[in-house]
Amino acid sequence: MEKYTETIQIQSFQTNHFAEATVPSIFNFMLEAAWAHAQTLDWGYDLLQKNNMFWVLSRMYVEINKLPKWQDKIKLNTWSAGTDGMYAYREFILENEAGEVILTGNTAWLILDTESKKIVMLRNHKETFPRFSEQGVCREPKRLRFKKSEESLSFEPIVFSDIDVNHHFNSVKALERVLDEYGIDFQNAYEPATIEVNYLKEGLPGDALAVTKNTISNSRFQSAIVRESDAAELSTFEIDWRRK
Repeated sequence: MEKYTETIQIQSFQTNHFAEATVPSIFNFMLEAAWAHAQTLDWGYDLLQKNNMFWVLSRMYVEINKLPKWQDKIKLNTWSAGTDGMYAYREFILENEAGEVILTGNTAWLILDTESKKIVMLRNHKETFPRFSEQGVCREPKRLRFKKSEESLSFEPIVFSDIDVNHHFNSVKALERVLDEYGIDFQNAYEPATIEVNYLKEGLPGDALAVTKNTISNSRFQSAIVRESDAAELSTFEIDWRRK
């Protein structure tokens, strides 16, 4: 299996007030490239829909060396990193115009049945998801365990712009809510060095969600998105920050 490559120019609407590409924008680049590559391999959205299946992102781990700037051109490379029979792994490298690696990432995906929402096992499709390279660009995403906080929560409804093509709360919108909880002053001084995410349950129209956060160290924090109706943890994030 060959790798998939895109060249992307950073647009103004994809940047923050430092003229840097936002982390949610970069996550969107990565996820769109994953969809596009799967489509070329006949495991894309269209084919899975015909067979009552769909892809979901389950886990993600990203190491960020540098954020590209407005008008920069970056090269995004992605490829299959194999399957363990349940997860299909996919790796990413982003490079700037000088060929420097500015980001590496590893993701774990599931295929679910549209009706039952049960996981479609990939044991019989290992040839479809081979390892492109035996040397991983970074470690595989792991399971995160969030210690529930006792803080009072402020719940906000899922709105129209939060809903993706699968009619779920969009994974990047979840990241945006978590990052916004850190506030402007904090993000004026710090930027993410690593981000790890577990997506656990689907959010749906009508749900009200809140973000809760725990401190691990001076630079590392965990956040969870919690649903009001049943207190379910929909996703967990662990972010290590560095000074700008």
